[in-house]
Amino acid sequence: MNAKVLIVEDSPSQAAIIANVVKEAGHEPAVYSQLPMGIQQILLKEKPDLVLLDLRLLDPEGNPMADGFQLCREIKRASSNTPVIVISAEGDEDACEWAILQGADAYLQKPFVVEDLTKIMSDVLGS
Repeated sequence: MNAKVLIVEDSPSQAAIIANVVKEAGHEPAVYSQLPMGIQQILLKEKPDLVLLDLRLLDPEGNPMADGFQLCREIKRASSNTPVIVISAEGDEDACEWAILQGADAYLQKPFVVEDLTKIMSDVLGS
C-alpha cells in the first residue's frame, strides 16, 4: 500500500531520517517541522493516511511550539480514521499510556530501530 504519511517533527535531522524510512517503506512522506497553519488545515491540505507525531515540538529558538498530546487529540477529532503513531524521546510508561489515551494508535520511543518503525507503520496501515 502506498500511503501518504504526515510527519510532524521539529528536528530537521529526525524528520529527514523518518522521511527516509517512510520512502524506503514505499510511502509518500509530507514533513512539517513547523506548524505554519493549524493541524486541521494541514490535515485538509495533505489528506494523510497516517500521521507520525513527535510529542515535544519546539520552534527554532527552542520554545514550545505545540503540545503533541493536544495535537493527537485534534487529529483524532478532525479525522478519527487517520491513525497516529507517536514517536518521542519521552519514553516513560506514563507518556506512552497518556498518548494512547489521547487517541494514538501506537507509540515508538526515540531512538528507534528502523525495522520497528516500518513494522508499526505496516501494522497500523493494515488494520
